[in-house]
Amino acid sequence: MQKKRLEYFASARRDLRRIAEYYIEVAGTDVTARIGREIGNAILQITEQPEIGRKLESAPYRQLVVSQYPFVILYRLSPAAVSIIRVLHQARKKPR
Repeated sequence: MQKKRLEYFASARRDLRRIAEYYIEVAGTDVTARIGREIGNAILQITEQPEIGRKLESAPYRQLVVSQYPFVILYRLSPAAVSIIRVLHQARKKPR
């Protein structure tokens, strides 16, 4: 199966920036870099296996939990692309 094109919504870019800003301040650059790598690996996995995430019943999205850190990636599939909608801490309420 061919990898799908990757798109980021502005909301996902904002989430990633906020995650980095927060963790730089509270945990330093090493932890922030590890979190960034784990999120990046999860997104790469989504592009290679788009059906890997659990389909949400309440929204037209799928979600994938980042294995080592408490984040969830919300994404939408189209025939040609994977659209990353949000990257949220698991404690946050998911958008509908």
